[in-house]
Amino acid sequence: PVGKSGPSSRLQGRVVDKYIGIIGSEDNPAATRGFCLALGHLPPKLLAPSSVVLDSILSCLIDASRKDTLVGNEGDAETRRNALLSLVKVCTAVGLVTNEKSPSDSCPLNKCQLERVFKSMFEALQDYSTDRRGDVGSWSRMVAIDGIVTLAYLAIRATTTFPHSCKAHAATEKLADAPSLSQRRVQRLKPCGRSFRLTYFDENLAHSILDALLKQLGEKLDTVRCKAGESLERLLFSSDPQFPFVPHRELFLQAFRIGNVKTWSDPSVTFPLLFRVISIDDFATPILAGAVISVGGLTESVAKSSCAALFDWVKCLRSTKTLSKLTKMGEVLLHIFEHNRRNGRVILPLLVTMNKLMAHGLLDELIMAQDSVFVRKLMVCISSEAKRCTDVKRLLAIVDVSINLLHPRTHAKIIQEQILVFLLTELLNRFPIVRRHTAEELYLKMIEDPTIFLCDENAIDRGSQILLTTVWHDDQDSAISLTESRNTLADLLSITLPNEERQRSIGKRKGAKSKPRDDFECYSSLVN
Repeated sequence: PVGKSGPSSRLQGRVVDKYIGIIGSEDNPAATRGFCLALGHLPPKLLAPSSVVLDSILSCLIDASRKDTLVGNEGDAETRRNALLSLVKVCTAVGLVTNEKSPSDSCPLNKCQLERVFKSMFEALQDYSTDRRGDVGSWSRMVAIDGIVTLAYLAIRATTTFPHSCKAHAATEKLADAPSLSQRRVQRLKPCGRSFRLTYFDENLAHSILDALLKQLGEKLDTVRCKAGESLERLLFSSDPQFPFVPHRELFLQAFRIGNVKTWSDPSVTFPLLFRVISIDDFATPILAGAVISVGGLTESVAKSSCAALFDWVKCLRSTKTLSKLTKMGEVLLHIFEHNRRNGRVILPLLVTMNKLMAHGLLDELIMAQDSVFVRKLMVCISSEAKRCTDVKRLLAIVDVSINLLHPRTHAKIIQEQILVFLLTELLNRFPIVRRHTAEELYLKMIEDPTIFLCDENAIDRGSQILLTTVWHDDQDSAISLTESRNTLADLLSITLPNEERQRSIGKRKGAKSKPRDDFECYSSLVN
C-alpha cells in the first residue's frame, strides 16, 4: 500500500520507473503499447507523489506520442495512440491546482505541465502517417480530438477569471465581459484573501482549439469529420461549463445549426455548413486548410460535395463583389502553400483545388488584379516547389496551374519573365511525361489564345510546330535536339533564359554533377 508520504522507492522502481524505462527503450511494439496504456491506469498516488515524478511520466508519454518516435527502428501508430490516451487519463486523474483544498495525497498538474500536454495534442493532429493499413495517423488525430475537449473542460473548470456557466453569466450576457488576454497578462498571481486568480484557459487556447477542430472537420476521412463535428457540438452546446471566447458566438451557432445535424460524417451535409462559417474571418484559414485536402482529394463523394460548397461560396463572393474576402482567400491559399513546402500530402490537393478554381474562372479577380501580388507570389511558390521535385503527379499539377495563369488580363511582364520562363524550363524536366504534358498544354494555349504570347503570327505558327513535331518524351537526347528545340522556341517567343539554362540538357540543372558513364552499364555492352 502507498503511505501518506507516497510510494516507497522499491514500489516506485518496480512500477513507475520500470514502465517508463520499457517505453523509452523497448524495441518490441507490443510492450510499448501495453506499458503506455498501463501508465494511464495507475492511481494518482503512484502517478504524482511529487511534481518530479509527474513530470517524468508526462515527458515519457509525450515523447512516445510524437509521430517521429521510433519503436525498433520503425514508427508505431498504436504506441502513439495509446500514449495520447494515457496522457488524458493521467491529467484527469491528478487534476489541476485549484483554490479548493483537496484531501488527495497526489500532486496536481500545474499550468506549465498542462500547456505541454495541450501542445502534444495539437501536434498529434498533424499526424498523417500511413502504412499498408492506410491513414493510421487518423487514430492519433481522433484520440487527440477527444483529449483536447476533455482537457478544455478541465482547464475551464479550474480557471477562476471568468464565469463557468450560463446562469453565472446571465448578468453579463456576453462572455466578452471576461478579462481580456492583455488584462490577464498584467495581472499577476496574487493572493486575494485565501484564493488565487488561476488562468488555465484564455482566448489564444480557445481559438487554437476551434481552429484545430474546424480544420479536421473539413478533411477527407468520414470518421475524423464525424469525431470533429461531435466534439464541436459538445463544446458549443455545453452550458456548465460554457466554452468561452468564441468569436461571433451567435453567428457561429446559427451557421453551424448546432444541435440539428444528424450526422457529421456526411460530406453533403458537413461542407455546406462549414462554408457558412468561413464568413467569420477568424476561421477562414483553418477551414480552407482542411477543405483543400478534400476538394483536391481522390474520394469522389467527398471531393464532389466539398468542391460544390467551395464553388458556391466563391460565386457568392463574386456576385456580391466582396473583393476583400476574395483577396483574403488568395492570401490563405498562399499561406498554406508557403507553410507546407515539400509536403506532398498538402501541396498536391492544394494545386488541384487551385486548378479547379482557375479552370472555372473563379480566381480571375486575383489574377487580373493591377498589383499582381497573387500571381507573383504563386509563381515564386510554384518555382520553388518544382525544383528537385520527384513527384510526377505534383509536377503535372504545377504545370496545369502555371498554364491557367496565362490569362489575357495577366500582366505581360509576369508572363514573359516568370510564367513562360518556368514552363520553358519544364520542357527539359527529367521526367518524359512532364515534358510531354508541358508541350501539349503550351500548344493548346497557343492555338486557343495566341495573343497572350505577344508575338506575331509567324512566330506563333513556328512555335506551335516545334511543340507539335518535337518528341518531347524522348529520353536519349543524344544530339541535344530537345535543348535546341526549346531554345529556338524561347527565341521565337522573345523569352530570355539564363545562359546556364540554355546550355542545360534533359534533367540537368545548375550545379548538378553528372556521373561518369560505366562501359558495362547496359546489357548490350556485355553481349556485343
